[in-house]
Amino acid sequence: MRHPAFFSSRLVFIGLLAVLFLSGCASKLASVRSVGEQTQKLSAAAHPMLAGAADSCIAKAMRRQLIMATRFDAQASEQAARQRCAMEEKMSPRLVALNDVLVAYGKVLVDTADGKLPSYKEQFKGLGDALQGLEQPGGGAPLLDASQLSVVMKLAQYMSTLATQRMQQASLRELLAHQEAITITSNALKEYALRIHLPNLREEAREVDQLRGAVGAMAGTEPLAANYVGTHLYQERKQLAQRQESATAYAQAIDAMQQSLAGLATHLANAQDPQWQAQLDTFAQRVARLERQAALPSPSRW
Repeated sequence: MRHPAFFSSRLVFIGLLAVLFLSGCASKLASVRSVGEQTQKLSAAAHPMLAGAADSCIAKAMRRQLIMATRFDAQASEQAARQRCAMEEKMSPRLVALNDVLVAYGKVLVDTADGKLPSYKEQFKGLGDALQGLEQPGGGAPLLDASQLSVVMKLAQYMSTLATQRMQQASLRELLAHQEAITITSNALKEYALRIHLPNLREEAREVDQLRGAVGAMAGTEPLAANYVGTHLYQERKQLAQRQESATAYAQAIDAMQQSLAGLATHLANAQDPQWQAQLDTFAQRVARLERQAALPSPSRW
């Protein structure tokens, strides 16, 4: 007959194995949750940049008219600015729709880690039509070609059919299998930030410098008005420099997100790997920097 101590030791051993197994699962899912949370934060921080493209363009055009025009008509100036900024007004909602894909993907990762998968059936209605209207600067070529659009739409369709009864690990494997779609989506957003948004900010900064020179020439006859407008332009010039840094920070955060998503699948079995944890930390740091930059106030309307 076996001694009771034997059964007690065996139970302790089984209990330790269970704890180790559960802690291993928890660490895997902690990595999934971390990547998902940072992806959501990145997308939220980028939203004002993507949604505000038209407003920024209109404000810039009206500011120049306000300062340089002999007679300023606010309504006529706004109408002219909207015509000049028609491309930005068309592009902004489409960029937001593309960003929403990343928002949803990050949320699905978090929900998968937490064992709950809500439905997204209504969220992507009309997404295909919106993304087809995205154009590159200059020649008007689509920002996403037909094959890229197809890959992104497959991810959107997959996320729209998720239901709460899906298996957690199976859903995770399926999510990670759509990594190409996230790469295409995030590359398109990064391209907008670096090839359209950042050059626009640099051009606006040069224009503000020119306006500051023109206002300075008026100081002899209209010192109070020149000082007032000059102060506004000085503040806007500083903010433009900060917004340029924000665009660069966004591109770096996108790179870190892509690297983290690429590493997620290979490190699920080794979630405590120091290099992997360092990579997750880098992603979080890039997003935190972007959040600090994005929190800076945008220039007020004149």
